Amino acid sequence: MHSDRGWMYARLKDGLLNPLFLEGLNEFISAAKQFPDCLNGELIRCPCNRFKCQNRSFEDENTVRFHLMKYGFVRDYYVWYLHGEIQNYNVIHKRNAAEPSFSPSISNEPSNQSIQRLYDMLAAANQELWPGCENHLQLSAVARILNIKSEHHLSERCFDNICQFIKEILPIDNLFTDNFYSTKKLLEGLGLPIQKIHSCLNDCMIYWGEDNELLRCKVCDHPRLQRLYASNATAKDMTWHATHGTDDDLMHHPSDSNAWKAFDNNWPHFSAEKRNVRLGLCTDGFQPFGQSGQQYSSWPVILTPYKLPPWLCMKGEYMFLTILVPGPRNPKDKLDVYLQLLVTKLKDLWENGVETYDAFNKENFNLRAALMWTISDFPAYAMLSGWSTAGRTACPYCMEDSDAFTLTRGGKQSWFDNHRKFLPPSHSFRRNKTSFRKNVSVTKKAKPPIFGEELLK
Repeated sequence: MHSDRGWMYARLKDGLLNPLFLEGLNEFISAAKQFPDCLNGELIRCPCNRFKCQNRSFEDENTVRFHLMKYGFVRDYYVWYLHGEIQNYNVIHKRNAAEPSFSPSISNEPSNQSIQRLYDMLAAANQELWPGCENHLQLSAVARILNIKSEHHLSERCFDNICQFIKEILPIDNLFTDNFYSTKKLLEGLGLPIQKIHSCLNDCMIYWGEDNELLRCKVCDHPRLQRLYASNATAKDMTWHATHGTDDDLMHHPSDSNAWKAFDNNWPHFSAEKRNVRLGLCTDGFQPFGQSGQQYSSWPVILTPYKLPPWLCMKGEYMFLTILVPGPRNPKDKLDVYLQLLVTKLKDLWENGVETYDAFNKENFNLRAALMWTISDFPAYAMLSGWSTAGRTACPYCMEDSDAFTLTRGGKQSWFDNHRKFLPPSHSFRRNKTSFRKNVSVTKKAKPPIFGEELLK
């Protein structure tokens, strides 16, 4: 097979299919069919850029050929590791003994490509800045200069000039970065990409997926969560919830809760793989400019894995920023527009999972994830759930069965006496007409909570 695979991303030429692309496509199909271990019967994985495919679905040869001609290859698939072309790597790091090792242990099963890119990047970035340099490694020097750019709001042109000057005064064989572009390429292996997606100015929709090429909003016509398993330091802790064990009835971890146990009973196939991830999602607004007086509200959406031990799962390094709605306004009830990508990804992680390398057990496995909880204050609860927390029906439990009343003078809604209906029928508080609302007794029962399809409806 040819080592130069530039043809993979040169699908069109003068508006027509490139003959070199068609020739390379035939080569790819032939190569993929030579590895039975990567096939599903006679079906092969479809590596097209269509969201439903992207090496996740198995299709027949003709369908794969049609998809690739129509949608092209998924990004950065130069090494066909899911179609039999898997390479073993030996990565050597220069590290202190106290530092956790990210290098893959030698095993019969190699890590997948995404994790291997992390290992390769760490190996390259931990080289000395120049032979004999004791103050900085390549990665630490680049991270430092990038931090200076951010802290002092340097332009890219200024950053490039500083980098070129520093590189000139260092020894000739130094590995310091040349410019901002090469800096971003070096850090790309850390797995911290940013995908900028345009949205309607009125928060009606985002230009993503099939709507990526739209020039106007479809609604108002306005113009236009693996890394933890890659490290020996955390891979073992990712199964702590299943092995910690307790001799009392106290809740030491969310895995001791009734909700967690009920989830295990309802989906035993998910809980059978103790490495599957349980997630919590939270969001709230903050003002990035502090008390400067500028009205600007940003909304981060953060995912947290609840499998780690209690002393780790609330640490900042294990809270993953998945979405940042930059503002300047509160997205309010239109936050779901920005959650589309995250919801789609969570559904895919639940239904299909993703191939993940376990550095502790030295093997690949199919990692699935489930969203267990959302955590927010009451106003943000309305944004996440879609249930309005204003007005007489603000309570998400009582809903339309609320006993809220309007204050005669203030004109505001009050839920002062909404809770006696949850008491046992014979409780004395139900008949008390002086300690609660005057001359009001409560005989009604609270309606049972709703679940599943009824809740979605």
